[in-house]
Amino acid sequence: MTLIFSLLMFLSFDIGLSCSMYKITFNGKTMVGNNEDSWRLTSQIWFERATKDKFGVAYVGYSDKSGADGAINEFGLVYDAFTLPHRPNLKDQSAKKQGLSYKNFKLVMQKCKTVDEAYKFLIEYDLTFLNGSILFNGGMVLFVDKTGKYMSVEADTIIIGNEKKYILANFSVANTTDLSTIKIERYCKGVDFLKNKTENQMEENPSFSTQLSDTMSVCRKRVGDGTLYTTIYDLNEGIIYLYFFHNYKKVVKFHLKDELAKENHTFAIPALFPVNEEYQKFANFKTPQNNKIIFYFMLFSGGLFLFSSIYFLINFLRNSSKNVQNSTPNSSNSNFKSTKLLLFFVNLVLCYYCYVLMTNQAIFYFPAPYQDYKFSLLNVAAYIPFLMLLLIFPLIRNNIKIAKEQFWGGFAQKLFVVNNVFFILLLCLFAYWGLFNVFN
Repeated sequence: MTLIFSLLMFLSFDIGLSCSMYKITFNGKTMVGNNEDSWRLTSQIWFERATKDKFGVAYVGYSDKSGADGAINEFGLVYDAFTLPHRPNLKDQSAKKQGLSYKNFKLVMQKCKTVDEAYKFLIEYDLTFLNGSILFNGGMVLFVDKTGKYMSVEADTIIIGNEKKYILANFSVANTTDLSTIKIERYCKGVDFLKNKTENQMEENPSFSTQLSDTMSVCRKRVGDGTLYTTIYDLNEGIIYLYFFHNYKKVVKFHLKDELAKENHTFAIPALFPVNEEYQKFANFKTPQNNKIIFYFMLFSGGLFLFSSIYFLINFLRNSSKNVQNSTPNSSNSNFKSTKLLLFFVNLVLCYYCYVLMTNQAIFYFPAPYQDYKFSLLNVAAYIPFLMLLLIFPLIRNNIKIAKEQFWGGFAQKLFVVNNVFFILLLCLFAYWGLFNVFN
């Protein structure tokens, strides 16, 4: 069971989060901006110089992920990745080459100079790996080159475009026939910002791209989280403008040619910027995803609750069977029998909720009670902390009575005590995470 939980955590952690991206081309110059909206604490930018058979590339992403989330190479080809929900009924790609994975996008950056070359590389392969699974989200990738041409790559569709102004967020381009139906706030803000803007207006305003990135950035009230870092690429000049934690007053600038002339090197993005109190508040907020102690506590708790649920159900059924056979419904074996059934239910619910908290990081940062973007079981699960708050006192009271009168066997009594201890610890964590703060 621990192995299963660990596998689920590994898979869920490697999924990208919400992002936004744009490209604008004016008077022969192309700028690309990306807002990385994430809760990870390990953001970094690194540079890998050219070799005999590979182009030089700058990457952005995280030290605890196997692949980069975005990149730009020495010829001005850039990409970034987005999360998308899993989609059923993809087009059949079994006749195409197999074996490509998300990590292979690094090969595209090392081998291709333009969107057209990237298309020729990718069109030969089965891309269904981008679709994720029923349990976990998939994704898509947007490529842009210095001519202004762009290409969205999804699990079964590649679309090439060349509009001068283009904005993208976490929605399927292939399945969207009318962009006006997209209601993602950061996307809509970007569209409104660019509406009626001319090439001259964009060229004459040196901070135009920064203003657009700022407009599309996210800053949530609860913990101050949102856009972790922003990259703005000048594809023609080979310049990277890096911003951190939705603060657009401080920029770190990299000249790609200069950085790629050095040996391979890496910078932790937070270390490049002055101390940011808002980021410190965010970094100090502990969740199962960024704190190993809490992670393993939740993992152990889930296992304990699953075991307890099965144990108390079996115990309840056995006692019920004995009472029927002995025709002694008022015997000590039947005392507080309903409590065992309640413990079966409570432990099963909490086992599920531990899984939810370990695989849905948004719960810790969005307003309580958490509501998914479309109605799902998560909307109902958001009320589990309140259910536990109501049940904890009756459970403790029954635990004390059962222990005093020795109604149950020794192991059942001890397991009940252990359950209550973990229930209380979880309630403390729920309070710390703000899961009861329905008025904020």
